[in-house]
Amino acid sequence: MGNIVVGYDGSEHSKRALDHAAALGRQGAKVTVVTAVPVEVHGPRSMGALNESELAAQREVLDAGVAHLKDQGVEARGVEGEGEPADVILEAAREAGANLVVVGTRGLNAAERLLLGSVSTKVVHHAHCDVLVIR
Repeated sequence: MGNIVVGYDGSEHSKRALDHAAALGRQGAKVTVVTAVPVEVHGPRSMGALNESELAAQREVLDAGVAHLKDQGVEARGVEGEGEPADVILEAAREAGANLVVVGTRGLNAAERLLLGSVSTKVVHHAHCDVLVIR
């Protein structure tokens, strides 16, 4: 199966994506779990700075995702990033030489996707490899 990258933020949708990646990992794929903290360039975090509590929370989510896979006998590693989550996932996929990216979808309606964007939509449109979107 090769290398799988899975976007994980601790949400129910991303947990389902993680479980699908685990099933593929049990078939011999190496899995990279990716989390991202969005960096805001306006508001209280000027200059895109992240505070330690945000980074600690991100690391906890990442560690929990990696541990979940390892508990199931899946070879896994974690990658934490800062920036737009879709961009972080896409970069991790390129660096890992991923054959597949697995992401969850929050089920946004058309108006929400237009206003908020969609991580899964961006990943589908820009990934260099196959993408599995889990509902």
